[in-house]
Amino acid sequence: MNPDQQPQNPLPPADPTPTPAPTPAPAPPADNNPAQPASKVANPLSAMQPGEQVICEITRHPIGLIANYIVSGFLLIFFAVAAVLAPRFASDELRHNVSIWAGGSFVIVAAFIMLALYIMTKVYKGNCWIVTSDSLTQVTQVSLFSRQSSQLSLHNLEDVTVQQNGIIQSMFNYGTLRAETAGERSKFVFRYCPDPNARARDILMTRETFMAAGGFPSKNDGPGVNFNTEVDH
Repeated sequence: MNPDQQPQNPLPPADPTPTPAPTPAPAPPADNNPAQPASKVANPLSAMQPGEQVICEITRHPIGLIANYIVSGFLLIFFAVAAVLAPRFASDELRHNVSIWAGGSFVIVAAFIMLALYIMTKVYKGNCWIVTSDSLTQVTQVSLFSRQSSQLSLHNLEDVTVQQNGIIQSMFNYGTLRAETAGERSKFVFRYCPDPNARARDILMTRETFMAAGGFPSKNDGPGVNFNTEVDH
């Protein structure tokens, strides 16, 4: 070896594998299932127990109003034609007065028919069943200012039956829903029920859930009906 030559420096040792920087903990996922708002269905009877929830509200099928609307439509057409034709049968001197009288009469009759149709619709739609996790409430709208409400504990409910008669009820899928108890007097009947088979299954499944959770009658339970109230204004 030439003494003038200096030995080459050895290669520096390889750096150890760098440790990756710690990654921040992922943020908790957003809650995609927020709590659902409380049901807007109002139970007319103040017998809701703590924790009791409204399952569904059963209202009448709109087919029950078709006859009322058809009759009202025919009456409006009849009086409209009468108001148009009445002046033609009057003399020239009275034709103007008859036209005014016929037009005013039609307006009054039309307003009366529309008011009656509104009242019939309001009363018809006021009838409903409210199914909760503890009871079944039947609301019967007797008139515009008269309403009856009855409540049945699911513990006292024995059976729910469906009755559909004729091709019309089968075609439009509505019928009569009956909730039966041990007492014949406490039978609940709901006519013009839409999709009655599905509604019967909903009630029976709610009752099974109630009984599986240890359901028992409340202190106020009588022979099936807790309350029967009538509201008159």
